[in-house]
Amino acid sequence: MRLMLLLLFVLSGVACTGNTEAPAEPERDPADPSRILREANDDPVAVRIDGVVVLRSELETRVQSQVEQFRRAGRSITQAFEDSIRVALLHHLIDRAVLSAEGKRLAISVSAAELEHHEKLFRQRLGNQEAFDGYLLRIGRDLEAWQADQTQHLLQAKIFERTAQKSEPSEAELRKRYASQEKRYARARRLRLAEILIAVPNSDALPDKAKREDLRAKANLQIKRLMSKARRPGQRFSKLAAAHSQSLSASRGGDLGWRFEGSLSPAWQPLLKGSKKGGVVGPIDSPDGQRLIKVVAVEEAHHLSFEDVRVELARSWQARRSAEQERALVAKLRAEATIVVEDQRLKGRFPGAETSAAKQ
Repeated sequence: MRLMLLLLFVLSGVACTGNTEAPAEPERDPADPSRILREANDDPVAVRIDGVVVLRSELETRVQSQVEQFRRAGRSITQAFEDSIRVALLHHLIDRAVLSAEGKRLAISVSAAELEHHEKLFRQRLGNQEAFDGYLLRIGRDLEAWQADQTQHLLQAKIFERTAQKSEPSEAELRKRYASQEKRYARARRLRLAEILIAVPNSDALPDKAKREDLRAKANLQIKRLMSKARRPGQRFSKLAAAHSQSLSASRGGDLGWRFEGSLSPAWQPLLKGSKKGGVVGPIDSPDGQRLIKVVAVEEAHHLSFEDVRVELARSWQARRSAEQERALVAKLRAEATIVVEDQRLKGRFPGAETSAAKQ
């Protein structure tokens, strides 16, 4: 099931990487079954769905594309794994066929303008033409094939929207879901911290231990002086950090953002546990030097109430219900269709299809 979800994520055309560099053209496997079938002009049928034919070359093209993506991700490709990809993709192609037929029955279609708008938004998310070309290369689809996939994706969305049974969750259902996920809404104590760092070279930068210890002692004294200043009424810690800190955070006034108290480093926890807003602690001995920490703000541990997450719960309920209805529709359409798997390698892997074949 996890493999099927991963494959459908890729097939949906979602850009799942922020890398905008076009990858090098992958080497073509001389044993690629789809190429051999096409060049030999011997392209048997993989499956028939109510007269719609899926050729074995189409299936194998998708299989090899998926195999290449998993290989690039460092996944070891066994024959069993490749076979599971093949089965998942044939399920996907069968689902496409029965949904396309349902779209025709309902007179639902996707216009050229709708596809153009969808493609425009997709390209904008990727940023530029080079990134889009690289994406097509990574998923092993040319522009025409990708557009066909996206047309199908848009068609399915329209079909699901047309056939969905609209409903709203009851108060009791939402409260039951909230109770079942209560731990999820627990929020641990958080601290917003700011720092001043006086850096001390490590042993690689300064092998002389005595000199390092001397610099650490001087840094310790400097932090103590800055701590006295930081505790004065009206003193802005951000100004001290900008003027004296040798950390990258100095440009942000020493701001370190929010940190969960329980996740702080062992050197920080004893000094900051239970600390209050405005507290200044130090010196803290760190591998990179001596630090002064200010507690800028505190968010106490708390539980999000039912009202806090009511909207999120309703959206989650709707998403689950929509997914259930979509699966039920596909299952119904498949049960009503005549599905004949002719690829001998896959016989026995589609019991529903074999039952449907008996309808003939």
